[in-house]
Amino acid sequence: MYNALTFISLLVGVNADVYMHNPRGSNDRNCERNANRNNGNRLFDSQNNAAGGYACPRAVGDETVQNEDGIAQFGAFTQDKKMYYYEGSILPIEWTNQHGCGPNSKVNCEIIIQYMCEDTADPQKNNFWPWSDGKWGPNTAGAGTKVGAQHFRSGANIAAPRDGIPRDANDAATETIPDNEATAIPDTVEDRRFGMHESFDHYDRCQHTERNKGLYTADQNMRRNDQRGTRQNPNGNRNGLECPEERDYYPWWHPSPWIDVAVLTNEGPVDGAGNRADPCVRVESEACFSAANQQVFSERCAYYLKNSGNKNAKGYCDANHETGTVADKTGSTEWNQRKWHNNRVACEAAGFIWYEVNLSDQINVDYPVCGFTSFSRVNHLGNAMDDANIDAQNVFEDGGNTYLPATNNANRFVWTIPTTPTKKTAGSDYFGATSETLEAPYQACTLRIRYNISTSDFTQWPDEAQETAMKRGKMVTAANNTKRNGDEALTPLTQDPYVTIGAGDAASIGEQFISLAANTNQYGRTFQDRSYKFAIKKRPTGTTCADWNGDAACKNADKAKLSAIGNNAKVFNVNVRGKRGNIVQTYPSVEYDFVPNRLALSANDYVHFQWTGSDYNPRRGCNNGEGGPPDPNDFISSANANKNSRADRSNLIFMNTMAENLPMDMLGVGDGVISSDFTAAVNSAKSAIIANSPCGNGDANDCYGFVNRLAYLNQQSDGGSLTLRRGKACLTETELDAIKNKNERENHPLNCAKLNAKPYPYFDAGVMQVNKPGKFAYFGSRNNNFSNRDQTGVICVRGAGENCADDNGVLQDQNVMVSTAIVKTKSYCNDEASNYEMSNEFGAASCITIDETLLSAETLATTQADNDKIGDGNAEPCDPDPFVSFFANATTEQKIGLAIALLFVGMGSAWAGYYGYNRYEAHKNAGKKFAGNTKKWKMSKDNDMI
Repeated sequence: MYNALTFISLLVGVNADVYMHNPRGSNDRNCERNANRNNGNRLFDSQNNAAGGYACPRAVGDETVQNEDGIAQFGAFTQDKKMYYYEGSILPIEWTNQHGCGPNSKVNCEIIIQYMCEDTADPQKNNFWPWSDGKWGPNTAGAGTKVGAQHFRSGANIAAPRDGIPRDANDAATETIPDNEATAIPDTVEDRRFGMHESFDHYDRCQHTERNKGLYTADQNMRRNDQRGTRQNPNGNRNGLECPEERDYYPWWHPSPWIDVAVLTNEGPVDGAGNRADPCVRVESEACFSAANQQVFSERCAYYLKNSGNKNAKGYCDANHETGTVADKTGSTEWNQRKWHNNRVACEAAGFIWYEVNLSDQINVDYPVCGFTSFSRVNHLGNAMDDANIDAQNVFEDGGNTYLPATNNANRFVWTIPTTPTKKTAGSDYFGATSETLEAPYQACTLRIRYNISTSDFTQWPDEAQETAMKRGKMVTAANNTKRNGDEALTPLTQDPYVTIGAGDAASIGEQFISLAANTNQYGRTFQDRSYKFAIKKRPTGTTCADWNGDAACKNADKAKLSAIGNNAKVFNVNVRGKRGNIVQTYPSVEYDFVPNRLALSANDYVHFQWTGSDYNPRRGCNNGEGGPPDPNDFISSANANKNSRADRSNLIFMNTMAENLPMDMLGVGDGVISSDFTAAVNSAKSAIIANSPCGNGDANDCYGFVNRLAYLNQQSDGGSLTLRRGKACLTETELDAIKNKNERENHPLNCAKLNAKPYPYFDAGVMQVNKPGKFAYFGSRNNNFSNRDQTGVICVRGAGENCADDNGVLQDQNVMVSTAIVKTKSYCNDEASNYEMSNEFGAASCITIDETLLSAETLATTQADNDKIGDGNAEPCDPDPFVSFFANATTEQKIGLAIALLFVGMGSAWAGYYGYNRYEAHKNAGKKFAGNTKKWKMSKDNDMI
């Protein structure tokens, strides 16, 4: 009954986390402000450390601040705050994995990348997915329900995939969605608080369908008969509405809402000479072919592509779709005993129908990409080496040109965003009958990465998936399981086994053995991370927002000028990864950086600058986090600004070289005196900017507007910002210097110099067409803090003698000049480095004042309070550690006095404890007889004994 299912790959290893950094991975977080996530069961089973992940990408507040679709409401107009990518654009997916990968002889590693949009998460089509009580198709026996409609969407409120929206500013919205249909339908504020990727129908089928009992479960005690129980999750614990069996095994044998993007393996494709080859992108007659239609060789890749749900039919058992009703299934004994049929033989023997569905029969979808994983070492969450870019379409190597240098990155897969699918059959009801394309459901998508890590202690792939030279025996199956009743020889591994390593010696007769730390539910182990929601959009076909400054609708929507982009043009996404805090506070996430931070382009390529962050980070300040706005934010005053802020904000300013920390000359006035004539000042600035920007050979007004938008985030014209701050202007230099408290000044919501007037962490600069040859370095002025963190990058445009050659795989410029930027007078400065009432050992800001008095006494820096991984951070700026500060500055007499006081406190506490214990015992034993105190102890009753 189960043997037909045992051929599926057992991709399930050892303790190792995976964290996605671009797009932002949640690691099951939502809007908690804590250093650690609130709930590791919220949406999915990550198996990762609770400190990982990025908080929800939004400003603080309820769904009027930002709803599930990313829409922010500002009275009569709205703004869209959700990340999106143009179809066919190029997105580097970046992650770190803890236990190694690639051609690393210590591990076997597979990376699975998939996405899911609304059409598969909450389908409209009848008779495609298995029937459920809430959605089943039309037939002669009954009318059906939700025919041609989605089961869970509620009007304009998307049901799946959804992130979950807080009910108010104090809510984190991190609870696990209840296991019922009513909550899955987001028709109330409370229901919309719950995130849901896989639907209730998906999980309901999972918890009623018999698990695959042909799988290897070692010696684990399987506590479930249904698909919730796996070797990695033997108790079948629930994580959101994810199906554990689907999560733990790839490729799965039933229909899944996830569409395969890439499968990366250490047994990737090679050419006829055995050298690493381009990734396999299609399979034909058991053979793999690259994007260039060259045959490549990899049994593993051929196996994965043949069994991918994108192209391979997946089966399920159901009631007869022509003559039956859903009650035939849900009213059956097998369904209610959680033993619903998982294979054709059992299904048909019980009188039901075995259906097979193939996603590519409905929409135009490609095979996944199959290539090599990048080398990374074990016990390490850092960059990969080897070929750290994996790409299917050769977008980073085209005509001999390298677009994305491949050395010294995080693990990276270069994803060419798919074209919005079209229906395979015109007029199909796959997702509505009015459109042949799926633009509507592709407004809500999520990405997941699965990190399957294993060892070579036993064989985990079928023969057809093993390279001929690497075959190590038959794949383990249920025949190798043990119940630990003398049949341990069946399994290659048992829990924490004893292993004999010697025969002993004369003085110690018997075998010598050791005990291993071997958890059989972690050998062959899957970790995962998932992104927050994003959209996939069609490329623009016309010009919108043509006037950077004069179009009121575009200003209200905070939209940049946008022109038509041809279908064959290359569009590269530049995003920001990381979150607020220093390198220890953010770990295992990362500090701010651009992704990618190095691009080598050809003239007339496009760059889409867009990023997001969160206003729900732990409070970070004192050189660990710059700027505001404060939390809570009233948008106009310094109320709450004296506390460390939580907000992520980023901008991008061009500079002369990457070794600098100042902008390029953006004014064009050598003496630093800006003309009092506004038109003359603008013309001067325009000339300076187009001379040193990658868009400088195009329309001068467009280039000038774009560069300024990147630098200032459109704070002066953003209709949403102006509405929230009631039309108030940014603070002037004089007004800022009048605020003597440093935190209040730097976190003030009208401090545009710190980007605080941007009320949301999301920013879309638009798409720039590059056309000026040269290397153009850039940085983020708020987060780039030399010797603390670096947020810089470079764009190289080929032409006029510039070939964008890399230096040992690293694209960089030359440090040949000193910045030409005009530096204004320094801002008001608070002396922190010599202030012993606040922390100053990490190089806090210092005023340079003339004081020639020589110090004679010994001095010590004041230690910062440890807020690295505690709660939601420290509210107070540069808060000193009181214990360390006392011992650093106390006299000998004060230390002796403290020691004596502590001694007396300890003695008093000990006496009080001893006294209390004796009083308790005396009270408890009052009136009782103690057998040792009487000669008649044998006559005492049981209840007389103490």
